[in-house]
Amino acid sequence: MSTIQEKIRRAVRCIELDEAYASLPRLDCQRKCQESCGPIVLSGEELWRIKRRGHVAYYDARRHACSLLNEEGDCSVHDIRPMICRLWGLTKSMACPFGCVPERWLTEDETHALLAKAEEW
Repeated sequence: MSTIQEKIRRAVRCIELDEAYASLPRLDCQRKCQESCGPIVLSGEELWRIKRRGHVAYYDARRHACSLLNEEGDCSVHDIRPMICRLWGLTKSMACPFGCVPERWLTEDETHALLAKAEEW
């Protein structure tokens, strides 16, 4: 595949991923759920975005936390966080333990479809 074709393909994936992110219900997050951050599944595009920022995603067993959390416990890639992180608190099976409620709960089917689509990117 040519470099131009590869760039076009990546641009399309970026647009599709951003559209999927934008379609998610809003959640008034209190940013208290860092203890829930653990090993995550990243799509190729999500991983590329994080690596481009100079980060490596893994589970930090010493801290018992996601490696993308900074020393203060904030997500260092919050604006480009992966789909699985964005879905936290939006489905009843991953409800926020601190009481944050989305404008609309996603169904399990919607959640699984979004995760499957994210894996394609």
